[in-house]
Amino acid sequence: EDLKSLVKRKEKLADEEAISIAKQVCEGLVEAHELGVVHRDLKPQNIMIDKKGRAKIMDFGISRSLETKGVTEVGVIIGTPEYMSPEQVEGLETDQRSDLYSLGVILYEMVTGRIPFEGDAALSIALKHKNEMPQEPRQINAQISENLSRVILKCMEKDKEKRYEGADELLSELFKIEQAIPTAERVVPRRIPLNAKEVIKPNHSTRFYKLKQLLGILLTKEITVQFKVKKLFIQVLVIIALAVIVRIVLRLMFRFN
Repeated sequence: EDLKSLVKRKEKLADEEAISIAKQVCEGLVEAHELGVVHRDLKPQNIMIDKKGRAKIMDFGISRSLETKGVTEVGVIIGTPEYMSPEQVEGLETDQRSDLYSLGVILYEMVTGRIPFEGDAALSIALKHKNEMPQEPRQINAQISENLSRVILKCMEKDKEKRYEGADELLSELFKIEQAIPTAERVVPRRIPLNAKEVIKPNHSTRFYKLKQLLGILLTKEITVQFKVKKLFIQVLVIIALAVIVRIVLRLMFRFN
């Protein structure tokens, strides 16, 4: 089922379950952002949860390359009003921090059972993201830890410069909060999460990254947390290698002839 249905069914999620899901989404965003792709429509309906608690990010249909500027016409609003970042509401350029804002809203909804801003019309909701401060999560649900509440509000800063710089940094924060949860209450993670220092930043000047970025842009319809990019990347390398070999052979044949 999707995350929206899960939250609706349970009314709200305990810290440990919300953190487990958020960590997995962060892992997916780390991969996507390293490939140069911003989702731009991250919402609970686009996050599928299986029976084992594993999360998958769905529908990158309106994603955009981090390297592509000006593709979206200024003034055009793209996204879902309930989860849009302030810069999306204004039709400004988006980057990885826009996805982190949306994830902050999702975390808010997971632990409180409701979205931070509501309204009668989509525009009124969107404008609240730009102009109003959300109610502190702990005021709605006193069971939320202070640290998790702080992380959520930092993700939802109006000024993107005040948010986490990347999903890897947020992932590290969530991991620290999870470690403070009593062992018996923890949701067993799918795998050991990456610390911020362990995430290798892409080198934009290398051909390797440019090829990875191209692959990321091509995966515009669905990118899951468990990426299959490595397999695809190897296949592309094999094709390139074969093309180079064929070219060399043809040159040699031409010279001998």
